[in-house]
Amino acid sequence: MLARIWLKDVSQLLNGTSSIQRYYHGFDISPQQFPDSPGKIQFSVHDITMPFPKEHWNRYDLVHVRLLVAGLAESEYKAAITNIYDILSRSYFLSTSRGSFHVPLRIPGAYRSIEPGGYLQWEELDEETYVSKVNPVIWEIRRCFDFGLKAEGKCFQASAKVFKESNAVGFRHVVRLAYDSDWDGSLRLETEKRLAEIIQTLYAGLLLRSGQVVDEEAATKKAERLIEQHWHLCARGISPPVKLMRVVGQKPLNVAAL
Repeated sequence: MLARIWLKDVSQLLNGTSSIQRYYHGFDISPQQFPDSPGKIQFSVHDITMPFPKEHWNRYDLVHVRLLVAGLAESEYKAAITNIYDILSRSYFLSTSRGSFHVPLRIPGAYRSIEPGGYLQWEELDEETYVSKVNPVIWEIRRCFDFGLKAEGKCFQASAKVFKESNAVGFRHVVRLAYDSDWDGSLRLETEKRLAEIIQTLYAGLLLRSGQVVDEEAATKKAERLIEQHWHLCARGISPPVKLMRVVGQKPLNVAAL
């Protein structure tokens, strides 16, 4: 069940700003997370490591990608970023306001307005996310993810990898930003809930796939114990602040700018 969709949030935010007609399109590797009632938002099945159909090239002012750290092999980032580069228009875009930390989807989103644009915005929960001086749950998640993702040929330093490959592909003004979940106290409960969900799904899955436990039952039990410890710490006021990493880059105005 989808909690929220980034494209829907953006469309609602921008609909009240002007009468400009905008086009929104979401892509994912399977239709499993597509909403039953998409409204005016288009959705397509697409593997981000493969070139997009030509009708999407030079089309979008902003392409938003999120949470592919467990989905992309380290060797696939360059292809993914090159494919995003191809579908961006060559001009400028006035970025929307600060993003919400708790939108949990991995659906890349793109939209096109009458005003020209050309920005990549890629968000990840990665190595920079799970850092704490006092929270042993964060330590264990970080240990598991570091081991498990490396074992699968993935990149736990995802935002740093996106930053590097975006520069190499030809994006300009590339920046890597960090947003702490504790910048807004209202996000605390949602952050605690999302972390429990990450432990239940990604943590348990990586334990099993990387051979850190003997079977699925052992992975489930270990995840349940960590979730219990997580909620115990939250009740004591040791709530885990985490960071959302964001990389932003602009496609040049023209090929000569590369």
